[in-house]
Amino acid sequence: MALPALLAAPGAAVIVNSVLAPLLELAGRTSPIIPIRRGRRGFHDAVRNLRARDFEYGVLLTPSFSSALMLRVGGVDVIRGSRTDKRGLLIDDAVPKHRVQGRPRRLVYYELVTRETLPEPPVPVLDVTADLRTAWRQRAELQTRGNAVARKVIGVFPGGNAPSRRWDPPRFAEVVDTLARDATVFVFGGPAEVPITRIVAGQRGIDMGGQTDLPMLAAALAECDILITNDSGPLHLAAAVGTRTLSLWGAGDPAETGVGGAAHTLLRHPELPCVPCVKNVCPRRGEGFVLPEARQECLQLIAIPDVVSAARRMMDQ
Repeated sequence: MALPALLAAPGAAVIVNSVLAPLLELAGRTSPIIPIRRGRRGFHDAVRNLRARDFEYGVLLTPSFSSALMLRVGGVDVIRGSRTDKRGLLIDDAVPKHRVQGRPRRLVYYELVTRETLPEPPVPVLDVTADLRTAWRQRAELQTRGNAVARKVIGVFPGGNAPSRRWDPPRFAEVVDTLARDATVFVFGGPAEVPITRIVAGQRGIDMGGQTDLPMLAAALAECDILITNDSGPLHLAAAVGTRTLSLWGAGDPAETGVGGAAHTLLRHPELPCVPCVKNVCPRRGEGFVLPEARQECLQLIAIPDVVSAARRMMDQ
């Protein structure tokens, strides 16, 4: 979501979570990339790095107090960012909350960096190199155990950091089992999601859990016809490399963090009065508005046949 903003400032150094740094390299950044780790040690390392570089101006895309404190302690002279998370005193060029909340993140990030207002959110684009695509195709052929990759290829990402945004793995497994009769289905996930991808892949899907770094995942998604995914980072990665997506939404707000456009389909139940709550853990208990159980009712209402039907419609287009 930040790619258009970063493209608008090609000479700027970028401070980014070390896990995501390879994506900036894939985006062709030639300006300095400063990877940081989470936690107290990572914070102190980032502060030392900032002080050594003596930056005059910094823009915060993240809305957190800690990110503003990092730049302030790191000696950045002027800091621009949103007046969120009680960090107003740390910001020199403060943007009011109403300018960032409830609006598309792609648009907000772009305006923070450029000060320009666009009529529509900019579209992030990542170009996957031919070498990366070739490397993925070779790996895919090995993973199919000698069987030819079907004409139709579906990617599935059943993971995600927030429980309130994850559809049940057994439901994903039924979707994979059905769609894999007519297509090659790859199930992706990070190292911590291997137990989930194993369940979801089952007997017919191909489990790629923990086997792709971010550049390789970008190449894999670029070679898929569609990606079926939770509200997650790979949703945005797939859209950026030009792959159509079918996304399942619970607590999240697609008006803020969706990908948008006719190439992308989302399934959700906004008729529930609690949607979107944007909480990482569902706070509801007891009787639901529609279902007997209130917990994660927004996701539970997304039915397996609805996902299968939507995926087949997309594959037929």
